[in-house]
Amino acid sequence: MWWSRRQMLALTGSAALAACGFKPLYGNRSASNAPPMQFAQIDVKDIDGRPGHLLRNYLIDSFSARGGNYQKQYRLDIFLSDTKDGLAIRADEAVTRYNYRLTSNFRLSRTSDQQVLYESILRVTSAFNVVTSEFATLSAERDAEDRAAREMSSEIVTRLAIYFQRTSSPS
Repeated sequence: MWWSRRQMLALTGSAALAACGFKPLYGNRSASNAPPMQFAQIDVKDIDGRPGHLLRNYLIDSFSARGGNYQKQYRLDIFLSDTKDGLAIRADEAVTRYNYRLTSNFRLSRTSDQQVLYESILRVTSAFNVVTSEFATLSAERDAEDRAAREMSSEIVTRLAIYFQRTSSPS
């Protein structure tokens, strides 16, 4: 049988990945210790403020994507702080662009014994413009908060998936 160059490259690449111990993060989604199953067991505690409310909702959506009503074995506590820093300043010292920074300190703990399993700090930055319309500026600022919360949620999900994969893999 004749192999095309593309088929040989795919076969060689697959063999190289298998040899180095590569394991897909969401490889076996049905296993009881797979990240999606672990996510369904996380209770996301309330987070203060509008960005906190957004972040919590994004996390709940991500963690409950598989559906079902699982017993909560983990607790995720998140402490947020946010700042606005002037980025672009006109000659008359009016700010025309802001960087919105969202910082979180989050902690995953086991509910049975309150043991902290994983904790980390994240920082996300998004920017928005200041225009002559107050409504447009407020809308842009809220959009920056939303983008920051969505990005932070994605990063938290990724970090927890890596944590669960590493702790469930035989060493």
